Amino acid sequence: MNQNCFENDGSMTEMRPSVRGLLAENARLRKLCADAKELASRHELALREGDHRIKNSLQIVASLMGMQERRETNPSARAALHAATARIQAVSRMHDALQLEGSADVVKLGAMIETMCASLHAMAGDPLRVKVVVNAEPVESPIAIAQPVVLAVNELVINALRHAFPENTGGTITVTLHRVDGELRVTVADDGAGLPPGYDTNNGFGMKLVRMMASKIGATLNIENTGGARFTLIAPGA
Repeated sequence: MNQNCFENDGSMTEMRPSVRGLLAENARLRKLCADAKELASRHELALREGDHRIKNSLQIVASLMGMQERRETNPSARAALHAATARIQAVSRMHDALQLEGSADVVKLGAMIETMCASLHAMAGDPLRVKVVVNAEPVESPIAIAQPVVLAVNELVINALRHAFPENTGGTITVTLHRVDGELRVTVADDGAGLPPGYDTNNGFGMKLVRMMASKIGATLNIENTGGARFTLIAPGA
């Protein structure tokens, strides 16, 4: 800043250059702030538009896979396509939530899990035979934590729908979400046939994905096999 801005011999005449300099500097800073806000607004708009396009693309892919699933006659292939479609839809919901929230940092995890479980239940083929009950607190979570948790819960619910109630038996799958002492506790439990022998060493792709998601966020996965299967994911809350 010009040294004249600070000169003052006590007269109002000598103060005027200083005031003009301060006003000019103030105007310059205001313009910088306005430019920064405009840039941030454009950046946020671009992120939301990106999430919107990704969501739409994922939905198209999920629809195409769903069409292929309905045409497939091999049961194993149909099951694989069904699971893959559900995974794509889970990621699509994440981008949808980011778009609705208008934030790239935090999402409503409880509401997201409720919506996902309702969708998986509707896709089950016979939703009246198996109930899916969700007890989720209105927990918000950073996207870096929420995304692996959602994908893990997605896999656990799919596995329960596919394997917990064989031979047209029925039952209930219960999904709970709580924040306890700053940690997220997510439980997927069923009252079905329970886990088969060797489940802890002979995991399929779904359980490998669950363990991968838990490891990604430093979460603990506890598995119980009494009166049905019970999986509890304990993850950092922030």
